[in-house]
Amino acid sequence: MINMNELYEKSDLNIDAAEKLYNHCLYDSVCHPAYYSCLQLMGHKLIKKGMSLSDQASLCSTKYFGHSHKCLIEETCKRLKFDKCRDEQDYRNGVKQLKEKRESSDYKEERISREASEACIKLAKEIRQKLNSI
Repeated sequence: MINMNELYEKSDLNIDAAEKLYNHCLYDSVCHPAYYSCLQLMGHKLIKKGMSLSDQASLCSTKYFGHSHKCLIEETCKRLKFDKCRDEQDYRNGVKQLKEKRESSDYKEERISREASEACIKLAKEIRQKLNSI
């Protein structure tokens, strides 16, 4: 069983891994840990708000029909404080872009450029910063 500190540490490890991969020109591999660093931080933040991993799994199963990523994204978004409506849209778009890049890097026959991998790290850091405001 993962406790919330381990999930937080895994999140930090994944963003560090993304940066190391980028620094070693392994651009195709950057998007995956950048994206998962955000998901792990989302899970951690939900635990801090009183939603155990078991509760998260149950909610994902019932309300989100097993779509765990969508569950984490939606449930953390509900708990974020946005100054303007546009801020929420920017956050959602950032998460969507990062997820799409991760899916491209993992499942499609396309290469990820240096610029795209750098953008993934930047997006992940912005998302993580917003999550840390919960």
